[in-house]
Amino acid sequence: MSFAEKLVLGLFILLIALWFTREPGFVPGWGSLFNREGKEFVTDATVVMFITFLMFIMPSHRPRLKGWAWNRTVEAEPGSDSGERKDHRSGRLLDWKEVQRKLPWNVVLLLGGGFALAKGCEVSGLSLWLGSQMLPLQNLPPWSIAALLCLLLAIFTECTSNVATATLFLPILASMAVLIKLNPLYVMIPGTLSTSFAFMLPVATPPNAIVFSYGHLRVTDMVKAGFVLNLIGVVSVTVAINTWGRAMFHLDTFPAWANISRSP
Repeated sequence: MSFAEKLVLGLFILLIALWFTREPGFVPGWGSLFNREGKEFVTDATVVMFITFLMFIMPSHRPRLKGWAWNRTVEAEPGSDSGERKDHRSGRLLDWKEVQRKLPWNVVLLLGGGFALAKGCEVSGLSLWLGSQMLPLQNLPPWSIAALLCLLLAIFTECTSNVATATLFLPILASMAVLIKLNPLYVMIPGTLSTSFAFMLPVATPPNAIVFSYGHLRVTDMVKAGFVLNLIGVVSVTVAINTWGRAMFHLDTFPAWANISRSP
């Protein structure tokens, strides 16, 4: 392994170690040193940015005793054009020109836009409005409620990330189920599974965005194949929750823990 490869491997191991030790769960992690008044100032993204910052300042070649190899010219990689040779005067593991050239910015904008859309729905009150619009579902049979909610979440998760969709809708589904005296698990379990049916659009989930970024697929190609997968997923979840799921989770009864009107 070259000197640069060893450094990158070491930084990767450091990244994993910092992720695991930030909040281990059974003991206080190093992240608690930076959290004040119940606010979390250090997240997994903070660790990633720290490692990235180190890659911008660490040398890509073994330093000499007389200083850095400032004027060292790196030969072009095998198979590359001679015009692509670079004079790495900085000698760093990573430089901004390389980031600009190779980072899939379209994927970053797609995913970032999805998270922004989810946060906008929460702050604007759209999620609460959607919950109130679901109350007329109490006039329908339970199995059709589950099917409609699965279809709704499968469509909504195509525009936002799976986590954002679950964060938005699960509290809404729980509140709606309590109001209509339906076991909350009856709608929350299939709803959670349906947030993973992100097969149609690039913005739906990172794997979709990564595949789409290579430019060999059009959006219409993904929609055609993903629509069929979404239908299969919704039908499968609806059948499962109304057969063995009903017996396993006792969905025919309204649990005591969901009865918010009972006295303590």
